[in-house]
Amino acid sequence: MIIKSSDVPVCCRCLYNTRHPFGLIIDENGICSGCRTHEEKTRLDWSDREQLLQRRLASLLGKRETRDYDCVVPVRGTPEYFKVLHIVTQRLGLRPLVVSYNSQFNSDVGIRNLDILRDTFDVDILHYTTNPLVYRKLVREAIVRLGSLRWPFLAGETQLPVRVAVDKRIPLVIWPTHQPTEQVGAHSYLEEAEMSRRSRHEYDLMRCEPQDMVSIESLLQLEDVADLHYPTDRSLEAGRVRGIYLANYYPWDSRAYSEEMVGLYGALCARNSRTFDTYERIDDRTYMTVHDLFKYARLGYSRVTDNLCREIRFGRISRSDAVALNAFFQAEYPRDEVRIFSDWLGIKEDTIGWLIARTNHESSERGVAPPLTRAQDDFVHSFAVNADPVARPESYVLFGKGLTV
Repeated sequence: MIIKSSDVPVCCRCLYNTRHPFGLIIDENGICSGCRTHEEKTRLDWSDREQLLQRRLASLLGKRETRDYDCVVPVRGTPEYFKVLHIVTQRLGLRPLVVSYNSQFNSDVGIRNLDILRDTFDVDILHYTTNPLVYRKLVREAIVRLGSLRWPFLAGETQLPVRVAVDKRIPLVIWPTHQPTEQVGAHSYLEEAEMSRRSRHEYDLMRCEPQDMVSIESLLQLEDVADLHYPTDRSLEAGRVRGIYLANYYPWDSRAYSEEMVGLYGALCARNSRTFDTYERIDDRTYMTVHDLFKYARLGYSRVTDNLCREIRFGRISRSDAVALNAFFQAEYPRDEVRIFSDWLGIKEDTIGWLIARTNHESSERGVAPPLTRAQDDFVHSFAVNADPVARPESYVLFGKGLTV
């Protein structure tokens, strides 16, 4: 049976519908392509998949003694990236160069996680920050053009590790997951999708390249976006650089892996706005606040929907409870965070509401959601917390200044 909401087909198993920006298909049984691909996590022999990865690494890396690093690993300040480095260093025995692109909306807990991660795994870490004045212009332009303040970060984060790999002649970049595969089943895990310029253009950059941001109106020039360009095909081929996703070789479960890392390494987790998940996106204070409001307005769903679809697929929550939690958290309006972001951008708070409204789909829900049942509240509180809430400080952390106690 195919469920419809406002004449849009909705998956009868999870909460996604066919308007998903990554492209989602619902079969004759009413089940979406993302849920079907997720079923592979229970069918595949993951021991064999890890052995396949070992063979691929042996082929890709060749002789290792002439290099300081085997791979480049991009990280964020969330528990999931502890799992990435755990696999890379402990299970695969690789020597990583870790890179981190600065979102400039850092939370205290995110900065602290990066410090703990660096010290725990004793890795070299390269932090990169785009000129803050340019970044502010990019955020403003991305909101006006695309209805997304996240574009500048994605443009920077997706090119930095690849550019570092080319410049330092490191043949491999290791990412945790391919989001379109995890959410909508864009690929089977058996296909072993790799990072590519096309994937970045279609999914991460919303088909908008850095040079497209340059205009008289935006006050951006070509030199302002020079550090956001993806390396050329010629340089990638010369360096034989490949970008792989660990989720093609391990049954990736961001919640379970995060909880494992909290217990094993003391990774920090904290309450965040507009979601129950205390592990994902806790490093960026705008992600679950202002960005999430724009996402809901543009797409009709928000990040808590993504979190709930994952929980449904792993059998940790029923669809009916997920529907209730989805409405409950999307009704939350992070007014303080909107004010802080407005001050950062140099506009009035009311202008944010106008910009959200003009993104076309729906404005953020501000009604009063029904109270949660005891079971739903227990589910929310089943997520660990060992740090102060993400939104606690009154301003963003631009640069980390060491681990605080």
